[in-house]
Amino acid sequence: MQNILKAIQTAGIFPVVEIERLEDALPVAKALRDGGIAAMEITLRTPVACEAIKAVRQAYPDMLVGAGTVLTPEQVDQVREAGARYIVTPGFNPSVVNYCVANDLLIIPGIDSPTGIELALEAGLSAVKFFPAESRGGIKGLASMAAPFKGRIRFLPLGGINPDNLISYAKNDCVLAVGGTWIAKRNYIDAGRFDQITRNAQEALARLHGFELLAAEVGTNNDQTGLALLQTLAKVFVPTPVPGLVPLAASKTEAGSLCIACNNIQRAAVWLESNGQNVGPIDPTTRSARMSATIGNLSIQLVEKP
Repeated sequence: MQNILKAIQTAGIFPVVEIERLEDALPVAKALRDGGIAAMEITLRTPVACEAIKAVRQAYPDMLVGAGTVLTPEQVDQVREAGARYIVTPGFNPSVVNYCVANDLLIIPGIDSPTGIELALEAGLSAVKFFPAESRGGIKGLASMAAPFKGRIRFLPLGGINPDNLISYAKNDCVLAVGGTWIAKRNYIDAGRFDQITRNAQEALARLHGFELLAAEVGTNNDQTGLALLQTLAKVFVPTPVPGLVPLAASKTEAGSLCIACNNIQRAAVWLESNGQNVGPIDPTTRSARMSATIGNLSIQLVEKP
């Protein structure tokens, strides 16, 4: 189960999807993957939900597929047989939670109060869904509620989350990952607008991490080469001046360095490592880390945004 939780953290974003027509399941999954998100939660709100889960798992065995809106132990059996990697419930249903725990299945029950957190901890859980997130105080409400339980449990907020408030959740260490319906809305699916789902996934992933080039010193023996490289980096990362950091410059040395900012250093490190990059220890004081590898001859430092 810890491997699945780590995979959830790596994904960072979970599109919550309602599949009405079975033939839409694979195009939606492909659209999400093309946008950089190899994860989805298929809700049991339609008759074909279990078939959709099975179809996606067979077509994309590496895709992290969960089952949402699970209400009974019988449904747990159905989604497990279909291949769901984890189970999400709207609230804390003791019969469903206990059944999943007894059968060694990862369950993420919905909670909206400290009482729900205590029940989850008593059941031996380490992750819960904060639902409905925005109507229960948003990230401020979650942070206040989670404070007494710091380090013991993490949250998957869902409900009212969109591109405008995504970053506020992504920056908080208590948030394991963020769920939302805006990436693969039902009307996009019904209209066959899978290209829009891909664009939404790309935008969501970019907002989640918020990578920006803060500073760069590029080693080159040619002023024009150094300037061209800096201009390319600037177009990609949109540099923002930060006091105390090395300014953008081209240096006539054989080495160079980049300083890249992110919304949450822990989340960024997990995501980068899942993509084959090695990130060194995170300094808890400066909320920064150095990547073990380099891009060309450029060393890279990651720093969390204030």
